[in-house]
Amino acid sequence: MENVEKRKELKVIVKDRVGAIADVSRLASQKGVNIEDICVYTISGDAIFYLITEDNDKLAKLFSEKGYRVEEREVVVMSLENRAGALQKVAEKLKEENIDVKYLYGTMSGKGENTTLVFSSNDNEKAVEVLRYILSLSEWNR
Repeated sequence: MENVEKRKELKVIVKDRVGAIADVSRLASQKGVNIEDICVYTISGDAIFYLITEDNDKLAKLFSEKGYRVEEREVVVMSLENRAGALQKVAEKLKEENIDVKYLYGTMSGKGENTTLVFSSNDNEKAVEVLRYILSLSEWNR
């Protein structure tokens, strides 16, 4: 089912090193917390993780105790069918509404299955409102 909602995302910063992804994912696994969405990149000696989990509070506390820098921020999470043009329609609508996307990442899936987009913008509340509206339109699925 296609939908859009605001969620909380953890930004976790650790020293870039071999095994950083293994360490972060192991800590989540040991706490029994599922990572639902993830983006990882490195810059200037740091590994930056963006995580949406089923229990951000539990992981934020654990990561902080381990000495990792942790921030929680609001993002928009959109589930939509993986089909040609879907991202373009979303991006065009956000552009029309003057919503500036600061960053975006997503999951990939088979054609016709649902995929997930995660992004932050200059107005997440408006983005959710606009995207819920376009999902309700019958021409969205064409």
